[in-house]
Parts: sequence; structure tokens; C-alpha cells
Amino acid sequence: MDLRDLLPVLTAPGPFVTVHVESESSVEQAADKYEMEWKNVLRELGRRGVDGATLEAIAAAKGEHSEGASRLVVASTANSTVQLAVSLPAVPARPLVDVSPLPHLLPLVDDVTERVPYVLVVADRTGAEVTGYVAADEPTGGTTVAGTPTVERSPADGNYRFLQHQFLAEQGWIGHLAKDIVAKIGAFSDRVHPEVVIGVGDIRELTAIRDHLPPALQPLWTEVAGGRGQDGSEPLVQQRVRDLLSRHVVHKTLDLLEDYAQERGQAKRACDGVEDVVAALRKAQVQTLLVTTAADQTATLWFGPDPLAVALTAAELRDLGVEEPTEGPLVDVLLRAAIGSGADVQVVPHELEQSPRGGVGAVLRYADSDTGAAAG
Repeated sequence: MDLRDLLPVLTAPGPFVTVHVESESSVEQAADKYEMEWKNVLRELGRRGVDGATLEAIAAAKGEHSEGASRLVVASTANSTVQLAVSLPAVPARPLVDVSPLPHLLPLVDDVTERVPYVLVVADRTGAEVTGYVAADEPTGGTTVAGTPTVERSPADGNYRFLQHQFLAEQGWIGHLAKDIVAKIGAFSDRVHPEVVIGVGDIRELTAIRDHLPPALQPLWTEVAGGRGQDGSEPLVQQRVRDLLSRHVVHKTLDLLEDYAQERGQAKRACDGVEDVVAALRKAQVQTLLVTTAADQTATLWFGPDPLAVALTAAELRDLGVEEPTEGPLVDVLLRAAIGSGADVQVVPHELEQSPRGGVGAVLRYADSDTGAAAG
């Protein structure tokens, strides 16, 4: 899923019902507890005046308790249809059952932006398994590359000249096999656009694969311990891969915040605080919206039919030509505007010095001074 895929949800007619609840699968009678959870949800929504047709649609979209750590469902009461129903790998900080002018999509946005597409290569002297992933535990397909290794012999089986010939034959075979494996890596890379290419297995084979990678993929190459044998048991390798992907996300977030802090310090391609972010969104100037974990969840903004029609007050929006402004939660309005303008979104920890001080901030596509200089 890409953030752009959420735009039809964000521009659908509201109001919206948003439900985000935990789906436990490791407890006794998990299925029964999950059913009871949703009965309570539907009962609560009924008390809030949600119509029967919408409640039926939501009930049909609850999924199964085993599909993830939590379930997020968004429905429009304007046409009694479910706009979105997905299972997420993380439990909600607190259960959410709400009716609002806009859907609450921050948990899903956070999940989408933390997904890391990658290619996994598990190799030994007999070949390799190459798999493309759009995110951890979400493969798009895989293939096996096999070769026929030369016969191993010990020094006692022949003289030095024979062993030298055997060594050169094996090196040639490894090189040919590595080229075949790299071709499959390239095919999966074209499909998933990886941020990392992960090698697991025998050092000699991984070195040959790395040396044959094209220049565009070599900076993405990294390795984790394990293999196709006992030491590389699948659960162990999967956990090591998850750990590596988690570190990758942390480093990527820190790099983004370093760039943001540098641009903010120079008063250039960055802004801090709600007022400046709103102004930048209206101009489609935002490249990446930064939402901190301390962003105000109770504040509101005003919005119109166009995602970029956003303002601090209803009067300001009317001055921009919006006849009937609608008030909505600040974070939801900002997400709608950012995704509607093609911007990226990143949830960042508020405790870091480089983070936005006003709860929200933005890395900009251009600075206002750039347009002034161009005009001059």
C-alpha cells in the first residue's frame, strides 16, 4: 500500500466511522473475545446514532482475530459503505471508536511509512533462494537459482596441479552462479524497489553475489548471519531480518530529522508549527509532513472539498472561496492535505532535539526565498 492509495478514502463523503481495536490471537478463546469486542463496538456506534446499514457493513469488515495485532475499519455514513478495512501489525495505543468529519488514519499512515521493501537472498554453494518483499513478512514472490557444483576432493586425492585446477573450476562456477542469482535480484528489485538487499548464507557465495551486483544495488547490500542449513533456521533468519529492518527505519528517521533541523536552522526548506505548515500545504510546498508523537490530538482545523483547502479558521477558508468550511481534528486535516498534495508523511518522536517544536513540521520542496530569487 502507498499513501496515495488513501486519497479516495480521504476525499469520500463523510462523516466517517473509524474503529481501531486490538485483535488478540495468543489468548484463550481468542475468537470468542474478538467477537465480543466487535459486538461492543457496534453497540457503542448504535448509541451514537450510526444507521443500521453502516453498522452491517462495518460488522462484515471486522476480519478475523488471527489476521494481525489490530483491525482498522473506516466507513462512510453518507453512503453506508466501508472505505477501508485492514489488519495492522501493532496494537493501538488505546482502542478507538469514533464518528468524525474525517477518518483517523494516523495508525495506518505510521505503519505504511515504516514498511521497508527489500530483497532477501539466502545462498550456499548449491544456489540461492531469492524473494522480494514489499514489507517484513509480505513477500511478492520468490524463486530458486540452482547450480551443479564441482566434485569436492581432499588434497590426498590429487597433486597440487589438480587442486589448483579444481579451485579455478569452482571459482568459475561460483562466478557463473552469482551472475544468475544477481539477475534474479535485479528482476525482484524492479518489482519492489528495495531500500535494502539482504544476503544470508555462506561467505564465499555472498561475496561473489555482492561483487556482481550492478552499481545501483551495491549500496543497498547488507548481510545477516545464517544460512540454508541448521544455523540458518527460518525463524532465526526472519528475526534477524526484522531487527535489521527496524534499525534501517530508525536510521532513516534520524537522517530525515537531521536534514529537517539543518534546513530549519537556516530558515530555508523547513517550517515548524501548525500555522506555517498549513500555509505551506496550501501552496503544495510540503515534501514531507512531520507529525510528532506529541502532536495535539484535541486541536482542530478547517477544511474544504479540495484537500489543499485548509485553514486555521472558517473565516479564512471562506476568504479562499470555500462556501461551507468543515471543522475537523488537526492531525486528520493535515494528513488529508499532505496526501492530497503528493507529500510524504513521517511520524517522529517528539523527544529529540531535531524534532519539530510545534508538534508538526515539514520539509519543503522549495523555500519561499528560492521563488523570490527566481522571479528576480
